[in-house]
Amino acid sequence: MSHQPGNRQIRIPGPNDHNIAEHCKKLGIGPAEEKKLRILLGKHAPLHEIKSNATPRTPRFR
Repeated sequence: MSHQPGNRQIRIPGPNDHNIAEHCKKLGIGPAEEKKLRILLGKHAPLHEIKSNATPRTPRFR
């Protein structure tokens, strides 16, 4: 009979809700886009929802 360690359960936390206004300021998203996201998602939303619904930023070349 083999010995197995105790019941090791791993807790995987769900997506945390982020403030859309703070996230838009951090990423440099304009007020029109921020308003669109707030209408679509509300004041708080998971980060993956914010990123998937925001328009892609223009690349900055060096």
